[in-house]
Amino acid sequence: MKHNKQTLLIVLAIILLIASMFFFWRKALPSKTLQQAQTIADWVHGSGGSLNVMVSYPAEMRMGQKNLITVTYQANSTLEGSLSQGYTLDAMLSGIKTVISPRQRILTPIEKGRQVFVWEMEPFIPGELEATVQMAMGDSNLDGSYAITPQATFVLNMAVNESKGLSPDTALKVGLTLLGLSGLLLVSYFFIQKRFVSAKG
Repeated sequence: MKHNKQTLLIVLAIILLIASMFFFWRKALPSKTLQQAQTIADWVHGSGGSLNVMVSYPAEMRMGQKNLITVTYQANSTLEGSLSQGYTLDAMLSGIKTVISPRQRILTPIEKGRQVFVWEMEPFIPGELEATVQMAMGDSNLDGSYAITPQATFVLNMAVNESKGLSPDTALKVGLTLLGLSGLLLVSYFFIQKRFVSAKG
């Protein structure tokens, strides 16, 4: 009877371990990311420098899930020498039938080195989505009270698919849970095995 119980425990542990690997694999599935890059000239203080900007976004989005739009920017060496005068990057993301967070328009100081900020975009209608990112540079007094006058415009074309099954984050949680259960069963197996050997001896 004990032998049958041990066999059942080890079989269940292996099944749960394999199942957890499946969910981890789903989490690790790469999603195709597209990128666009442009250069924004310094019209603020006339340094002759420029800001290099890149927008990264998914080729496909899932309806009802948060998808990331990432902006990476860095001043070139000429602009870096003038940053003490105060610069602000003004960026706005627009997309119909979507929810954008933390906010649609972001104003952030331009500092030395590479900098990154992220929008979360959640579409709620399947089909083709055309989103637009507009960017411009301003001085440190820029507060967003006026409409943006874009120096660079990025047009993002993405397919929005209906969500089917678990999201990658949920798949990760399920995988971790199954892995934990598998570990508990293995501990139980070795505990019963140890007791069995001790009783036999």
